[in-house]
Amino acid sequence: MSRLQNAGERLENALATLEQAVESRLARSEAALQSGESESAAAQARSAEMRAQLDALKHDYDVLAQVTETVSQRLDGAVGQLRVVLSDETERKQA
Repeated sequence: MSRLQNAGERLENALATLEQAVESRLARSEAALQSGESESAAAQARSAEMRAQLDALKHDYDVLAQVTETVSQRLDGAVGQLRVVLSDETERKQA
């Protein structure tokens, strides 16, 4: 597995962990509301901010995933071209 793929997987795992933490915190907040505890306006604002940050992180992840795929394809193309060039040079030396 390439370093680029490893980095992509680490990013994906980090995003999943962050998403779980945010969802857990939101679930606790919603449970507190349902049990009759009142949530302050500041807590509601923090919750909304966390949701916005999570959405932004998801968007950033999608963008990075697309860039990673593009880079991976370009690297594969470059490696293919190098193989052709090296193969041509080997054939010329043998001739």
